[in-house]
Formats: sequence, structure tokens, C-alpha cells
Amino acid sequence: MTTEGKPKKRFIVSIVGLLLVILGVLWITVIFPWLEQLPLDLEEEYDFDGQFWVATPTLELVSFPVRIHREWEANGTADGALLINETMTFTNTDTGEDVSYRYADPSVLAVDRKSRKFNPEVDERGREGYWSPPPRLGVGDTFELYHPSARGPLPANVVREEDFRGLKVLVIEISGENIPLGPDPQSGMDNYLTKAEITMLVEPSSGTVVDEHSLVVRSLDIPMMGMVEVYRSVVVYAEETIVDLMDTAKYAHTMLFWIRTIIPWLLIGLGAVMVLIDVLVLPRIQARRE
Repeated sequence: MTTEGKPKKRFIVSIVGLLLVILGVLWITVIFPWLEQLPLDLEEEYDFDGQFWVATPTLELVSFPVRIHREWEANGTADGALLINETMTFTNTDTGEDVSYRYADPSVLAVDRKSRKFNPEVDERGREGYWSPPPRLGVGDTFELYHPSARGPLPANVVREEDFRGLKVLVIEISGENIPLGPDPQSGMDNYLTKAEITMLVEPSSGTVVDEHSLVVRSLDIPMMGMVEVYRSVVVYAEETIVDLMDTAKYAHTMLFWIRTIIPWLLIGLGAVMVLIDVLVLPRIQARRE
């Protein structure tokens, strides 16, 4: 009975080892990509500070400071896309007046959970390009990021790596110029996005944006005058939002390191060791005892 039991025990060790190796491989190829998807209960909010310049009827630009509050909340799925309710509140911080009626544009976004790209077939406005930077970017990478003011995607370039408050981040630059936006609804004159520039600081492992600076300039093509600037905005993340996102990015970086790298390779390594012990070590121990 003893002689028959030992080979069975060895056989079990090999099976367990192989199962651990298979689980590690599945973790890398199947389980982790599933975990990395946008969550079905996604709920995020951000605050921005900025300055708006708006043209008066005499085309004089008048400026005022703003606080912008943006909320994203998941609201189901459709054809693999996560439906996200986006709402924004704009407040003139000089007067306390809610000016959302002039600038807010609530919408439902349809974003592919795996790629983070818009699904134009499901999205109510047919948006295209990435909703947010994808994870695991590197210097020199490029992608197309949707820009609300451009009403379409703009080229985004990862230009360098730098340190931001003790966190290694990638600097991403997005820009576009002289993009036609169609007739202005009030004047009927041709409306242009004269300039759009965004600089993002992104934690590369998770794709978390920890800081952002945005410039938008719009102009009207006025007869006998040419292109005249009628709107300009400079918007940055509020300090409290940066602090929250830094905490999120650091936590995500650590968790991803364990979940994406340490756990699967521990499984594969442990499984391989068990198989090697079964094949090389246990037979010698058994032979000596016999």
C-alpha cells in the first residue's frame, strides 16, 4: 500500500503544479484584462478652476473666473459599451452665479469597457477616439483622444516622462487648430475652433490623469473683418482634485503591480517548482528510501 501511494502523491503534486502554471497564464491573458475593464459601477467627479473670456456684442472680450464641477456615473451597458452620464456645473466665482445654462452640455457617453474608446455606433453623438488615455503608454506613443470643443478626436502625443510630486508621470500633449464647427447658432457666421491645447500628466500603469491644463479659443469668420476671437478659456484641475487623483494613481500603481505582475508570476513560478520537484527530487528521495 505504501509503494502504491507514493506515486499517487507524486502525481498529485505534478497536477497541482501544472494547474498553478495554467492559472498564472490565464491570469495574464484572461483574468487581468477582465479586471482592468471600466467598472460597471463607475462613479467619478472632478473640479476645475479656470478663466473664461467671452465677446460682448461690440466684440470686446470680457473675462471672469469659473469653477467647473464634472460628474461621470455609469448607467448600464449597450453592445459592450459602458453608458456614462456626464453632467457639468459652471459657476462664476466672482458673482456666485450658476452659468451652466450657457456652457453645460449634459450627455450620455458610450465607452468600450476594454479599450476605453468611444463606440460611435452606440454613442448618442457618434463620438470617436479615446475617452481617456489608455494604460501602459510610453514615450513616443500616439493615440486619438476625443475633444469636446473639437467635436471629434485630436492627435495625442506622449512627449516625455517627468516627476510630479514624487510620482513618475507621462506628459501627453493634445492640439488642434482652425477646425470648422459650422454656423454659429446666433449669428449664422462660420464658427471655428481656432486653437485647442491640452497638456495631461498621466500615471502610465493605470492611465490615471493627475493634472491637466486646457486652452480653447473659438473665433467667428466675420465679413470684412476676418477671423475674430469670441471665446477663450484656460482651465486646470482644482488643487483638491489633484490631491485625490494622486492618491488614486499611487494606489492603482501599487495594486496593478501586484495584480498584473507579482500574483501571476508567483503562480507560474510556484507551479513550475512543484513540477520540477516532482520530476527531479521526489524520485531520488524515493529511490534512496527503497
